[in-house]
Amino acid sequence: MNSTDNLIPRPQHVTALDGTAFRLTATTRLAASAGAEPVAEQLATLLRRGTGFDLPLANDFRPGDIALELDQAFDGGPEAYALTVTDAGARLRASTPAGLFNGIQTLRQLFAPSIERSLTESPESTDPLAGEGTWAIPAVEIHDAPRFAYRGLMLDVARSFFTVDEVKEQIDVMAQFKLNALHLHLTDDQAWRIEIVMPENNPSGLDYANLTAVGGAVNHPGVGLTPGHTGFYTQQDFRDIQAYAAARNILVVPEIDLPGHVNAALAAIPQLNPDGIAKPANTTGDVGYSTLTADLPATYEFVSEVLGQVAAMTDGPYIHIGGDEAHVTGHDNYVAMVTEFARIGAATGKTVVGWNEYAEVELPRGSVVQYWWGDLAPVVRQAEEGGSRVIMSPAANTYLDQKYDSGSPIGLSWVEGGPFTWSEYYQWNPAQGGLEDQHLLGVEGPLWTETVRGNQQAYWLMYPRAVSLAEVGWSRQEDRDLGDFRRRLGAFGERLANQGVGFQAASDVEWSATAADPFTEPNSTPEYGTIEA
Repeated sequence: MNSTDNLIPRPQHVTALDGTAFRLTATTRLAASAGAEPVAEQLATLLRRGTGFDLPLANDFRPGDIALELDQAFDGGPEAYALTVTDAGARLRASTPAGLFNGIQTLRQLFAPSIERSLTESPESTDPLAGEGTWAIPAVEIHDAPRFAYRGLMLDVARSFFTVDEVKEQIDVMAQFKLNALHLHLTDDQAWRIEIVMPENNPSGLDYANLTAVGGAVNHPGVGLTPGHTGFYTQQDFRDIQAYAAARNILVVPEIDLPGHVNAALAAIPQLNPDGIAKPANTTGDVGYSTLTADLPATYEFVSEVLGQVAAMTDGPYIHIGGDEAHVTGHDNYVAMVTEFARIGAATGKTVVGWNEYAEVELPRGSVVQYWWGDLAPVVRQAEEGGSRVIMSPAANTYLDQKYDSGSPIGLSWVEGGPFTWSEYYQWNPAQGGLEDQHLLGVEGPLWTETVRGNQQAYWLMYPRAVSLAEVGWSRQEDRDLGDFRRRLGAFGERLANQGVGFQAASDVEWSATAADPFTEPNSTPEYGTIEA
């Protein structure tokens, strides 16, 4: 078995070629066509780290090189690519930089897992094709394209904050699995994490600067967790995250949760409350107790300003307005507010996204519905009658915050059923309940952070389940096989371990390596919310 048998996500077409392997050596160059240079430089950075080779960029190809070619005539879609490897070199073709980026993730996986290590670590590998200063990959031809356009993860930075650097680390890990969307849940009852600057026109005198000054993070005293991390993103921070993500073919989707999950806003801006008195800050994990007020003019002034500023700082086409768990809003008030909020969001020029509760209202045509729980019928209706596209995030198959089982030291356990392992997150079809592929934008795995403190704990909950979701989003349903994926997942353990990415080593997978336990290893610290005995 060679490295072509271990690729994740599983490509559409893989054909072994006759001939000897291609060897990456100290004389190899990366030959990039016009426009392909940024992606070529990213590949060079990845390969230099483990090999120490110079791997200079060039604009001409010679035997022994890796070629990256942007070809407008290449067919297959905006994220498709073709990779051909012979003893003379490797050739990667696509019509877009996104396609090339996907291709280099596949090429990266063809090398031995030790390519993921820094030269300061042991360069040894169990791969028979790698050794004595050379790195070899088998002769192969691969043609590949994704099933769905949107393949995402969600990071809840409201309950517990993640710094800019931590978000960038998350981006680097997810990108290798061809995940291409990062949904940031920026606001909730506990805290507001995005800067909103004071506008020149402010009729109600709302103190937008106070949004990031009041509130903190979730806190569960008495259950062994330290309080959530605090902080916020300036608008420049948010742009920095987007630029970093875009260079890795990842779209950032900001979420401002409305009309519920707003206690942080109600505590920061008194005028958003009918009595004009700010609500007390609340750091519990409770949900469903807060709401904006439908007949208060300041509500719409506030939402217009916030969504306008968030849209202006967002490079991508989407703005998420939440809409979930508004338990105390009242049906008529919910319909009135969410209908108007969706209109306001669409007026910014962005496509509005919302959790599936908002499918009950009249949405702008082409809005996106994110299904997570409950009745699919309104979602199907919006897809069939309103031209909506659907992101599938059914909790039992995608929620990365759920405990794997009752023994998990962190995580939530509200979803019925279980266990919630890599297997359950692999064995499902997003096209369900009357939704077909043409209705679906894609899939997303949300990570809510009530019990999560920092990236290592986040990784432990996310991986390997996010790997399952990556293949669900990329590979065709008929090409996926649980047993085959189990084997490939186990082989990938060494790559994650070499990258320093923690993961839950499921007992039903034969892992090639395991990672440090973020709860018991010596490098675990209280700031990561280590569970007390």
